[in-house]
Amino acid sequence: MAIEYQPLYIMASGMLLKQRKLDTITNNLANLDTPAFKKDLMLVSLWGTPSGQRIPDTDPQNPNNNFLYPVVERVFTDLSQGPIRQTGNPLDLAIEGRGFFAIRRGQEVFYTRKGNLRLDGEGFLVNEQGYRVLDQNLNEIRLEGEPTFGRDGSVFVGGEQVASLGVFDLQNPQKVGRDIFSGQPQQAQGFKIMQGFLELSNVNPILEVAHLIQTHRAHEVYSNLIRSLDTLYERFNQSF
Repeated sequence: MAIEYQPLYIMASGMLLKQRKLDTITNNLANLDTPAFKKDLMLVSLWGTPSGQRIPDTDPQNPNNNFLYPVVERVFTDLSQGPIRQTGNPLDLAIEGRGFFAIRRGQEVFYTRKGNLRLDGEGFLVNEQGYRVLDQNLNEIRLEGEPTFGRDGSVFVGGEQVASLGVFDLQNPQKVGRDIFSGQPQQAQGFKIMQGFLELSNVNPILEVAHLIQTHRAHEVYSNLIRSLDTLYERFNQSF
């Protein structure tokens, strides 16, 4: 009967869930020192066979013949601001408050809070990967000289304003890479640009390591129980 397999399938689902959580936590810890990195979190829900629904077979691989499963509904990103640290580099910028810098990668526009910028060989303001930083009209910013930045995003060269940084709030932000996002942009409000500062990762290492240990132990418990059940089923089958 399928019910004999319920413990095995339920515990296997739990172990796979813990494996996904371990992957998420280790990725967060790996980016502990990545400026402006935003940690990922898992949203978990419980899938259950609808009351009264039964399939006229006993195949345990048919999920409708099993009772409850933990399911990863989605992985989402915690966009809360990380600590801001002074670097003294005039091309390091941090956003205090809500907002993202706009950058162009190929023909597409993406967004990031990672503000360790530089000037490329043509004088364009770019991020560390060489993607050009955009102004409030999504135009590339080319500078002739060392810039200074106002708290509202104004860009000055030689005391004269030459551009305004594009700082956008995002609706439905989606992480595209380690620190790049897509979404529906609108002009950000109430932010401050801090020159000579960088935003750090919002990963709390102490809490994340505690979650890692807890999740690893739970994964081991599931694994040991599955092995015990497998041994029990083997003995049961050999007795017939």
